[in-house]
Amino acid sequence: MMTRTSEMSQSLSQRLDVEKRPSNLSEPYNSLPHTPSSPDCSGVTYQGELGARPKRQHFFSALDSNYAEAVNLDAETVVYTLEEDTRIKRKIDNRVLPLIICSFIFNQFDRTNIGNAHIIPAFNENFGITDNNKWTLALSIFYVGYCLLEIPANVLQRHIGANRFFFLSLTFWGLSSLSIVYAKGYAALLVLRVLLGIGEAGFYAGVIYYLSFWYKRHELAMRISLCMTATYSGAIGGLLAFGLVRAHTPLLDGWQFLYLVEAIPTIIMAFVTLFFLPAFPFSASFFTPREKAIAQARVNRDHRPQSHGGMTGWQGFKAVVIDPNAWMFMSIYASFNVGVATISYFLPTLINDLGFTAINAQGLTVAPYVLGWGMVVLQAWHSDKTRERGWHIIVSCLISFVGYIILATSARKSVGASYFALFLVVGGLYSLFPLVMSWAANTLSPTSKRGVGTAFIVSISNTVSIASPQIYFDPEDDYVKGHAISAGCLFLSMLMAFALRTRLSWLNKRNAQRLSGMSEDEKALLPAVNEMDDQDPRYVFMI
Repeated sequence: MMTRTSEMSQSLSQRLDVEKRPSNLSEPYNSLPHTPSSPDCSGVTYQGELGARPKRQHFFSALDSNYAEAVNLDAETVVYTLEEDTRIKRKIDNRVLPLIICSFIFNQFDRTNIGNAHIIPAFNENFGITDNNKWTLALSIFYVGYCLLEIPANVLQRHIGANRFFFLSLTFWGLSSLSIVYAKGYAALLVLRVLLGIGEAGFYAGVIYYLSFWYKRHELAMRISLCMTATYSGAIGGLLAFGLVRAHTPLLDGWQFLYLVEAIPTIIMAFVTLFFLPAFPFSASFFTPREKAIAQARVNRDHRPQSHGGMTGWQGFKAVVIDPNAWMFMSIYASFNVGVATISYFLPTLINDLGFTAINAQGLTVAPYVLGWGMVVLQAWHSDKTRERGWHIIVSCLISFVGYIILATSARKSVGASYFALFLVVGGLYSLFPLVMSWAANTLSPTSKRGVGTAFIVSISNTVSIASPQIYFDPEDDYVKGHAISAGCLFLSMLMAFALRTRLSWLNKRNAQRLSGMSEDEKALLPAVNEMDDQDPRYVFMI
């Protein structure tokens, strides 16, 4: 069986239409010249030849490549209607997205709880946070383990599958967050913050990598914005903090209830993810065999992600390191992430410093996050609709840049202007996440390079985040210098986004000129590929 499947895979891959460029592959399925070599276009032929799926030997066993190959072979010949395409996409939206959204909400709860807890005196007394230096160190140390394990975590995810990897991640950081409830002393806080970072390593980049197996390139930004915007958890976390900090019992204080109530659902979510989140489309139990083939065909005819084979993790890493595009994406992300890595922790403190009480400050964090969520979704939706990334990123940077300028110049003059500026900062910053990371996922290819590349961008950028909280070193000056540094970083992010857009546009023109100058015989000599490399002259970049 394995030999026969492999032989048919080679035969079909040789018949792939490699002349078709990725920009055209993003068009609707029925625009493709598709003449199946087999009269059976049902999409179940090769899957039907497989027996019962063997049990995996242990938790860290790799997924069975025979099933992935069979689904990919059926995807090559399946013919389906527009209604089926829409139904499959809706099914993915209903079954996959909710689990990822819930996981990310709990992720952000556990990461940013410390911001809401910090303005409660009892929390600072329990952990010995006596000055701003101790506070910013506790924030920064989170990123140490996070950065070191980001890339290895994504390699592990591809090997064992997303459901098992996310289970490990959610469980680890959920237990670490729960431990904060009973911990005491500054050293304990630092250790638990490091463990939180280790638990979250690979999760963010891993989700982007995971979604690229389910959605076409022009569908990705909107889904990432729905899954991965911290504005959900920021708003909900503010409301929970507003209510829970009032709770007191002989055993637990208000800030302990905050961690307890938000850590336990994370651990529960870990088991939900393990049992209900499919690792890849070919392993989705909620699909029929035909639906698996259609789900795979949708993405194969757009960017052909590969769950098995291709570059190794090390080869993907080497391809990323020598690619200028990856470094430019990292520069964009690192620059705006200076603001993200601080505002998520300092928002309650900044509102508190405007003259509001600690409890009211937590409640007032909700409105900026709610409006920010609207901007995140609007920007991502319009970016997917227009199939454009660069200008949208520049606009979001500009909005946040203006917000920081207002904060730096009006902190002591107007409470209203400063609070309004926080809306601009939150909306602009958080809308950059889905735009930048979907652009990176759209640009880096093949699959292994995409997985390592997204992890590379996040991990290297977050080394900057280790130092980011330290820019708010001037509480006696209303953090004016910190706001000014954040504004400068966003300006740099704007410049790099413009430079990258210009570069990718030039690469597209150069590749088009190279292809137009080739004879038909020269084009025929171009290698047949299952998944096109971004260095191939036939590759077209989204700009």
